[in-house]
Order: sequence, then C-alpha cells, then structure tokens
Amino acid sequence: MIAGGAPVVAVVVAVEVVLGQSGRHGIAAPRTCHTVVHGSAPSDVPAKGAQVPAGAAPAADFDGDGHPDLAMGALGDVENASGGGSIAVAYGSGDGTGLARCQYLTQNEAGIPGKARYEAFFGTDVVARDFDGDGYTDLAAAVFDWKPSVIIMWGSPDGLKSGVRVPGTDGSHVSWALEPILQEQLVAGDFDGDGYADLVFGLGSRKGLLKGPFQHDGSPAGTGPVSAPRQPAKDIDTANYRDLVAGDLDGDGADELMAFHHDEPLGTARFGERWPVSYFHTRGGGLAQPDDIDLPDAAAGAVGDMDGDGIADLVLSPRRGKGRHGSVTVVYGSKAGPGRRKRSTTIDRDTPGVPGEEPQDEDAAFTSLDTGDVNGDGYADVVAGSPRSKKYAKTGPEQVLFLLGGPHGPTGAGAQIIDVGDIGGKKSARAAFGMSVRLVDMDGDHRADLTVAAPGDDKIRSSAWLLPGADQGLSTVGVTRLYGDSFERTGKLALYMGGGGIAR
Repeated sequence: MIAGGAPVVAVVVAVEVVLGQSGRHGIAAPRTCHTVVHGSAPSDVPAKGAQVPAGAAPAADFDGDGHPDLAMGALGDVENASGGGSIAVAYGSGDGTGLARCQYLTQNEAGIPGKARYEAFFGTDVVARDFDGDGYTDLAAAVFDWKPSVIIMWGSPDGLKSGVRVPGTDGSHVSWALEPILQEQLVAGDFDGDGYADLVFGLGSRKGLLKGPFQHDGSPAGTGPVSAPRQPAKDIDTANYRDLVAGDLDGDGADELMAFHHDEPLGTARFGERWPVSYFHTRGGGLAQPDDIDLPDAAAGAVGDMDGDGIADLVLSPRRGKGRHGSVTVVYGSKAGPGRRKRSTTIDRDTPGVPGEEPQDEDAAFTSLDTGDVNGDGYADVVAGSPRSKKYAKTGPEQVLFLLGGPHGPTGAGAQIIDVGDIGGKKSARAAFGMSVRLVDMDGDHRADLTVAAPGDDKIRSSAWLLPGADQGLSTVGVTRLYGDSFERTGKLALYMGGGGIAR
C-alpha cells in the first residue's frame, strides 16, 4: 500500500530492446523495467511560458528519444565482488513518472573497462553530459579498481552501449585530506565556457580539469590544473573531502566549482566542527581560488536561479556555529560573484509557511540538495533530503523539504514536507530516505519531477520514488517506485541504489 491506503498496481512495461551491432564489447541492452505505481498522475498539460531556470543541470537522454533518463550510483555488492559498485539506469517513457526500460551496469559487463573488484565502488559518483558532442547524453562514473579513475559510457539510439576509461586521470593532491583515494569526487560542467562538457577529477592536480570534447577512446581535448583547497585552519591536520558542485554563479558563461570539506578534530564538540566550502573559477587554463569570495560553511550544495534574475544561485545546507541543521541557505549569484550584491536567505522550520517542527537531534540534517522548476512558474525550486544516514542515527522523520523559488527567492510560502510514510515507505534510519534527490522534468510538461532514493543497507532493500511535479508543488499521487531488483534481478545483492548519487 502507498499513501493512505490507495490501491497499488504492479506495472511491467513490456519493452525489450535488442542489442545493436556493437560487437562483443557492447553493454547489454536495457530490459523490461518492473515498477510499482499508485494513483493517477496530475494533469500534464504543459505550463505556459515556462523557461528552464539558469544553472539547472541538463536532463540526461542516453538514447536520444526526447524523454529524460535517470542514472543512480549504487555502492553495494556485485557478483563476485563485495563493494564492487554498480549503476542503475532508468529510461523515461514520457508518460508522467512512468519508466520504459531499466539497465544494470557493473564492471562485469564486457563493454565496461576493468573487472569488478573488491571495494572498487564503481559508480561512487555519476555525472551525465554529452561528452563527445554527438547529441546523445553520455554517463561518466568514478571507480577505484586500481587507482582513482573515470569511465565514460557512451549514449546511442539503443541507450548506453559501450564504455572507455579516460586515460591519464589523476587523483587529488590535497596534503591535509583524509584517505584521499576513497574521498575522490567527480563533477561535470563547462568550466572554460567553450560549449563542451568538462570533468573535474583531482583537486590539487596539474591535470584535474579534463576538457571536452572527449574522443571515443576517452581522451580529453586537453587538461588543466585545479588548485588544492586552502587548509580550513592551522590546527587541522586532516579533513574529509565530501562533494563537488558546479554552476555559473556570475553569469559569464563558464561554470565555477565549489568543493565541500569537513573537519572533526578529536574531542571537538559538534558545534566546533568546520564545514568549509571552497570556490574556484577559471584562471590560467584551469581552476583556482580567488581571494575575495567567502562562502558560509555547508555540508552540501546545488545550483539554480531561485529569484529569476538570469544568474544562478548557490543553495546550501548550512553548518556554522549553532545554526540549525534543518535549514537551507541561498547565496545569490551576481555578475560580481556569489554573495556580492544581495544578502543570503535562510529558511528553516520557523519560517512562515514551512510545515513541521525542527527536529531536535543532529541526525536530521539535510545532506542532499537539488533545484528545478517544479510548478512551472519559471523560478528554480529546491528539494533537501534528510536521510538520517549515520551508522547510529536515531529513528525519526526521514523527509524531503520542498521550497518554492520566486522573485525574492524562497520565502517559505508553498513549502512542503514529503515524509517517507506519505509515499508508502517505512520509517527507518537504516533506509536513508532522501540520501539522494534529483529534480528532472520527466514528461515534458515544464514541471520538474522529484526522484528521491533510499539506498537501504544489507537488511533493508533499496528503493527510489519518482513524484510528479504539479502546479501546487510535488504530488504524492502518480508516484512510481523502483526497487533494487528492478535492476539486479536476483534480489540477492545489497544494491544501495542512490548511495552514489543521482547523475546530474
């Protein structure tokens, strides 16, 4: 049962695609996708005059059929490789949140370089762009099978069809980073403003910027340096390297890079922790930190034009001092850079219009963010996931907060809280509902739909839900639910779907 006793209908979309003539090295074609839906989706009459807000990551379309697709990194086991990692790909049908086909990718595939190995974590990070300029979205993934590297899987009329390893990739060179190999991150963007998608993989590396377009052997058009983030404080020897986010926050046509870190000195109270955000922009053929941009401490970020001024803004899950862990801060972009011409906005449970009470335990912090235009009014909206994903997290509300953008940014008006119980899930800190969120217009009605993942663990199977966007916000009817065995058919492996993020 899902959402208040509504009847559930099991849907098997009977679509099979025969693998094209790509030779023995091709990736197995997408297959029938087993999903569960409830209720009827709201009207999909296109919103009038809706424009895609500035800064929104492009929707993936791996098979070029005009219907957006999804790719979710999974950190779990694969056949013969504990922690080998995999990627779950769902192909959109254009019919609401309905899906046409599913594809399960691991390094056991003949068409994907390498071989599934113990704790290679293939799919730790997944990003989707047209890397070779052929009109089909491609998928890049991080992997740690011998050393940190990147694999690109090429899109085609039949979907993701073959893969190559990007040669010469280099890991991060951050002297104070803790376990830099396992903390490596991957992000896509157009950092030099030439219209081609680039990758960043390796802070502090002389070739951490991999410039597009990429050749079919995986070679980038060039490389560039990415400076190492400045050490958070003199008394910090090590810090965890958490995430990378890209977006054009000054409207110059080139993306900037934000890097998130976390230091936790032994014996430091929670309020003494630091969560520095480093900001990089184009310089000398690479990326470097300017001296005059200071961003607030935060654990996660996303980019989108929340106030409709044509320049993308930076949305953060703030962590500074004794500030509330259940809040969202918008640092507004401008031609002078983020935070230079307009005060930031912070929304929390005390903001008028925001439902619910502030959770009183630190496990309820927002750790995943994304932006998109959910109600079709032309302003970017934001979703923030609170997965309670820590190992010993307290059981409590697993929620996604939804905030509407507007001419003055988010104000709290029209805010929603989506609880896992609203859409048929069970409350459990081990399910990690909200660990990954993504807003994508799946059916072309100019309203972004929400995908939210709950990776689960070795005892709770993973799930992902697709909630339709509507005029009033997110709908809890017309919801599609995916399970791990929608992709890995045996149901015997701990898939952790969405634990490696949802590609953007």
